[in-house]
Amino acid sequence: MHLYVIRHSQSTMNVGLGGGANCGLSEIGLWQAEQIPPFFENIPIKSIFCSPLKRAIMTALPLTKFKDMPLILVPQMSEMFFGKWTDYRDYSWESCETIVSDYLGTQFLQSHDTSNQWWPVWPETQADVRVRVQSFFDAEIAPYLGTDEHIVVFGHGQSTADLKQVAKPGDTIPVYNAGIVEFVLDSTGKCLSAEVHTDHLGPHVSD
Repeated sequence: MHLYVIRHSQSTMNVGLGGGANCGLSEIGLWQAEQIPPFFENIPIKSIFCSPLKRAIMTALPLTKFKDMPLILVPQMSEMFFGKWTDYRDYSWESCETIVSDYLGTQFLQSHDTSNQWWPVWPETQADVRVRVQSFFDAEIAPYLGTDEHIVVFGHGQSTADLKQVAKPGDTIPVYNAGIVEFVLDSTGKCLSAEVHTDHLGPHVSD
């Protein structure tokens, strides 16, 4: 199977323009998001998964619209709710119902009870993030091992870094904003190849 791991496009917080814990994308970030769909023009995608945070959703939506597919929101791929980032603790996070209403074409992972909160419990450690990302991989991605399916996952710096490590332990490919890291996995989950794609970003490649 092919697994494509994508960190959200450049956010306003990435470039010092504010926006807080649930910030949106910068102008460059919006442009980066629009460069992702052409990469997948001739790739038959099975599923598109995404963190429920705004910057990740905004990055993924151009691809789901291009492919006319639903965007499946995955709480496990959320940003790390790091202890020093008290704005993640204090932000009034939107309910599942509000997010799905605000972003047409989105739906939460079937296994998530939408009457419950989707965001992680603050504070988190890196180990906590790895556990939730691993659980997502085991439940939603591993069943496709041994097939020819193509799965796309959008996340954040920490959650995409962890998913890359799950796909290929010891992976050292940088986590670029809107960069596409493609893993080919065999039926046992062994990584046969890993490649980062950034040509679609032109001069706007940043980690």
